[in-house]
Amino acid sequence: MNLILVGFMASGKTSVGRRIGRRLGFRFMDTDQFIESEQGTTISEIFDIGSEEYFRGLEVQLLKRIQPLDNYIFATGGGILATDGNMAQLKLLGTVVFLNADIEGIIQRLENDSRRPMLQGENFRERVTELLARRMPGYLESDVVIDTAGKTPNQVAGEVIHRVGDFRRLVAQSTDSQILTQPNTE
Repeated sequence: MNLILVGFMASGKTSVGRRIGRRLGFRFMDTDQFIESEQGTTISEIFDIGSEEYFRGLEVQLLKRIQPLDNYIFATGGGILATDGNMAQLKLLGTVVFLNADIEGIIQRLENDSRRPMLQGENFRERVTELLARRMPGYLESDVVIDTAGKTPNQVAGEVIHRVGDFRRLVAQSTDSQILTQPNTE
């Protein structure tokens, strides 16, 4: 079983993911940090040198490579769902959880962050608002949605663990129910 956290930049995926990993005894991987480590450079530099399209290609390659892994918590980059097919790959990997942070909290955490290439330039608030609106439909395809507003990372981690357990039980019940109602064709 794997758990995949998606959400906008600065929504708490890494801090929450690490906490969940410790509680469940699972390994943790931040996909952005993994790509930076493998490439030997920052995401900003990858965007400068190779473009956003190049970076998104690195994400797709990584998703293929991590498919066999089990008992992991993955914190993904905020734009991982910008590439068609990535949500399907994530759902094959495990349960996808969207950490839905409020826009004001996101803006406060990102205001002075110069490491985010998608947000550089003028009209910061406008860029965040537009990018979040563009990405929201993809995020909402997640298996579980957790609103993080006013909650600590520990509270969010606990809620994720609880809600994912509920989701998995529902899926198991649904699958059992379908098996029981399938007509015997033999």
